Amino acid sequence: MINNNIYFQIELTARRIRQYGQNVLKSNGIDITIEQWLVLNVINENEAISQIAVGEKLVKDKPTISRMVNQLEKKGFIIKNNALNDSRKVELSISAKGEKLINTMYPIIEKIRFTGLSELAEYEKENIQIILKKIRENLDN
Repeated sequence: MINNNIYFQIELTARRIRQYGQNVLKSNGIDITIEQWLVLNVINENEAISQIAVGEKLVKDKPTISRMVNQLEKKGFIIKNNALNDSRKVELSISAKGEKLINTMYPIIEKIRFTGLSELAEYEKENIQIILKKIRENLDN
């Protein structure tokens, strides 16, 4: 019964993607999680982004984002700076070490994505995008 539940299938697939991705990263000697990669990538794509904005983009709660940001900072991949217009606000940016890691990871991440989608036709990928977007929109309303 549970195996026929669409939400269960979505969750199972998401977990399998993360598990596969983590194994690939580990086999390439990369010491961050897939979730940390997502945070790093959002920071890389949004210069001087706040921690709150990262959480909103990834739909993660404040404690989870805070923990991942602190881990990435401790590893030297990101830099926290006080915002110029508000010293209470912290802006995140990528360090030189983080840029090097990102450049190393991009081809690996592409391999992970390709592996999961390799047997799908283009129209199937488009349909999945459309369906997942509709589900998110239904939940937002």
